[in-house]
Amino acid sequence: MKARIVWTALLSTVALVGLGCKTTIVDPASQSRATYRLGKLTAEEPREIDAVYAASDRAMSELGLKVVQRTKDALQAELVARDAQDKKVSVKLLSITKDTTRITIDISPVEKAQRIHSAIRDNLGL
Repeated sequence: MKARIVWTALLSTVALVGLGCKTTIVDPASQSRATYRLGKLTAEEPREIDAVYAASDRAMSELGLKVVQRTKDALQAELVARDAQDKKVSVKLLSITKDTTRITIDISPVEKAQRIHSAIRDNLGL
């Protein structure tokens, strides 16, 4: 009986930890929507992947992030950079449709991810 209680508690804890915290961010000015979960901000932009890639590269340079790796093809792309504290910043792009691209920004805290996303949107002219 005691073992059953321990296992139940353990499985419940694992299930709750696996869910993580999810924050939805809506910018009232532009009506853009992004989701931040487990250290990753995800958003979809109404632009083709080439435009979002160029905007992401410019945004990272403007923010003083040193891009150390660039990979890109017609369906996906990734920019890996380092910040002033030598923390890894990753921006992954996935072409959902011809005119829609999903952006995933992997960095903590949420404020840094929001700042990068905002800079990308500024460079897209949104």
